[in-house]
Amino acid sequence: MRELIVTQWVSLDGIFDGNSMNEWWMPFDSPDRQHYIQDTINNCEIMLYGRKTYEMLYPYWSSFKHNEQGVADKLNTGKKYVVSSNLKKAPWGNTTILHNDFIREIEKVKREDGGYILVQGSSSLLKPLLEGGLVDELRLLVNPAIVGTGARPFLEDININLEFIRFQQLDKNVVLLIYHPTKKASA
Repeated sequence: MRELIVTQWVSLDGIFDGNSMNEWWMPFDSPDRQHYIQDTINNCEIMLYGRKTYEMLYPYWSSFKHNEQGVADKLNTGKKYVVSSNLKKAPWGNTTILHNDFIREIEKVKREDGGYILVQGSSSLLKPLLEGGLVDELRLLVNPAIVGTGARPFLEDININLEFIRFQQLDKNVVLLIYHPTKKASA
């Protein structure tokens, strides 16, 4: 049975907004962080994206032909699913579009033998995946910056308890936090 691993890159106050990455992401880049990201991507078997993340990543990564940044080959040739109710074509190689009942489709994929399914970004998927009990591990790569405003991956109206598994400090005071979701908190 496959595991589904969600990884989010966030500022200390929970911002993961791509429009402000120069403030909270770029200043904390390091070979240590790059190695972690490369390992996470290269060791997954399947990537799962929401439409917005897919449309953001596809034009950038599909232009690379020489395994740039150590992940371009995996991103371009690996099996991908994109969840969208209105996407008609998925031009990025080896991509399947999941429409309406994507939770049921992901449940089927999880029951198969094989490596893990990786979700990066794609905040629109977090709530249904967490509430559906499909997330096996949540990894937060926390950068030591407080941004104040911007998109946050955790939407309102969700109540999920987490079990702390471990942490790892990376260069430039970036911290990797790993959790396993547990049962919902009682109201």
